[in-house]
Amino acid sequence: MLQSIRNHAQGWIAWVIVGLIILTFALFGIDQYAKGDKIVVVAEVNGEDVTASDFLTLYSRQKARLKNQFGEMYDQVVKDEQLRDDVMDALIESEVVRQWADSHNMMISNQQLSATIESAEVFQKDGKFDQQRYQEILLQNGLNVARFEHEQRQFLIENQNRQLTMASAISSDAQLAQLAALQFQQRDVNYLRVDQRPFMQKAQITEEEIQTYYNNHKEDFITPEQVVLSYVLLSKQDLADKVKVDEEALKQFYQANKDQFTQPEKRQASHILIKVDAESQDADAQKTIKEIQAKLAAGEDFAKLAKTYSDDPGSANMGGDLGLFQQGMMVPAFDKAVFSMKLNEISEPVKTEFGYHLIKLTKIQPKKTQDFADVKAEAEKIYRRQQADKQYFDELEQLNTIAYEQADSLIPAADAVGLEIKTTEPFSRVGGDDDVTSNGKVITAAYSEEVKKSGLNSSAIEISPDASVVIRVKKVIDEKQQTLAEVKVDIEKILKREAGVKASAELAKKLHEQLLKGDQKMADLKKDGVEFSNVGWLERENRRLLPQLTQAIFKAPKPKDGQPTYTIYALPTGDSVVIEILRVKEGSLPDDKAQLAQMKSALVQLAGVSEADARVQAMVAKADIERKENYKTIKSAR
Repeated sequence: MLQSIRNHAQGWIAWVIVGLIILTFALFGIDQYAKGDKIVVVAEVNGEDVTASDFLTLYSRQKARLKNQFGEMYDQVVKDEQLRDDVMDALIESEVVRQWADSHNMMISNQQLSATIESAEVFQKDGKFDQQRYQEILLQNGLNVARFEHEQRQFLIENQNRQLTMASAISSDAQLAQLAALQFQQRDVNYLRVDQRPFMQKAQITEEEIQTYYNNHKEDFITPEQVVLSYVLLSKQDLADKVKVDEEALKQFYQANKDQFTQPEKRQASHILIKVDAESQDADAQKTIKEIQAKLAAGEDFAKLAKTYSDDPGSANMGGDLGLFQQGMMVPAFDKAVFSMKLNEISEPVKTEFGYHLIKLTKIQPKKTQDFADVKAEAEKIYRRQQADKQYFDELEQLNTIAYEQADSLIPAADAVGLEIKTTEPFSRVGGDDDVTSNGKVITAAYSEEVKKSGLNSSAIEISPDASVVIRVKKVIDEKQQTLAEVKVDIEKILKREAGVKASAELAKKLHEQLLKGDQKMADLKKDGVEFSNVGWLERENRRLLPQLTQAIFKAPKPKDGQPTYTIYALPTGDSVVIEILRVKEGSLPDDKAQLAQMKSALVQLAGVSEADARVQAMVAKADIERKENYKTIKSAR
């Protein structure tokens, strides 16, 4: 909701948000994360180690997430050095908080832990905690109960630390007014965008420059360690395809599950809505409703009155018609009225959150059970799926047991459940391109000490709600320094881009200086490669501009004495932008009570987050921290 809150929603607040769904996150590899290589140390916090395994796991996941987010723009937007620093900061903060909790004897009781786990929907069946489901889900994700519950207990302890601080946060009316002034502020804006691409195309890169760059950045041109996996995939869909179905069994299934093949009753209604936006308008709305009722009683047409009076823009022009809908699709009061009316009946006024409604029931479509012949294909699909669900968990347990008991080969496990052993393409810690090797849990398991170094089968890993794999490492490909010949083209592209970005910034600086002199208008400076945009009035919460550019616009200085201000901003793409701020309108507190309450809540939360962040940073400042230089370049845990 609030830009200011977005600006603070990083670092530890991001960890807290992740923590709120920790029970789900834990199913994505915590057990394997804890089993990684613990030999190489990348930092020490008060004498406690932060390991290379800890660092590389989080680094690889964050890198994969950002690559998925930015795609081809990743290299332009994300700097590896900054990413590594951010990951290290997060791990150090986590370790500092953990140590503080331990030193203050903060504990989570068995009752608290049980309540947290049992309240997680992922472990519930029919709204209640199900022990068998709990164990099955852990099994599917290669987790054991002891490790999972240990991780949950540790998280809850660390979360208590933050809640102790956040619980005392308060906000004042003055702060709320100040927040509204900033949050709902508008700015009248123009800008020039200096495109870097023409400069890139003109850039001439010498052999000497390429050689120098290669010599200074050799660590960037290392093909990382890769693994090739053998794996067996257990899929519900594959099991469903193999289920044998005969006509008689299918008919019995249809008879036992007729509700699944019954179309519910639907009703069609028209309405006339008189909105009520404030309590003061209630009497006026009721008066209007009575006038409409009198006209209806006198025989006037409902559809014509809807076109004249209804405040619902979506249906008024169609005589108030809302089409066919089934029970439960409308707001409760409206829904209850429609499904208790007789055909062509007009209701008494019905009040909802939108205002007052007069409703006319125009059609009733009774519920209908579809004939077997019409739904045979659908029934077969559902039947196959149900049979596959039952078979899946039986075979998963069998697969997991044999893979563990005969951990030096996949053949016994594959033979036991009739699965084919498949082989992946080589992939690094960032992951591969298919569903198996791009899965975070598979990547973590593949590079774990147990699987990669000891050469054992993994436990069954859930890669989707409908499929699990057991993996083993077939081949390890060591990291390799690429030669200059192999990376020459890539280096030339990098240097051309750097030249383009630099030239774009230099031209933006010259344009900025021209505008500061005041003898030219911004629109007059546009030319090939320099685009002028007349944005006009812009609010913080907009979808017209990139979020980064919006943020820069609202950080720019305000106009003084009626004169515009100018700021230069470098876009993540490498283009440079000269921003012109012409006028500013300060925001005010909203009239909507719900929105105002939301703002107050957000302000208290922001204050709490800021206080908790400051407290954590103070704890970090007091800690004895030693960062090893290896975290800046480490590629694999050795």
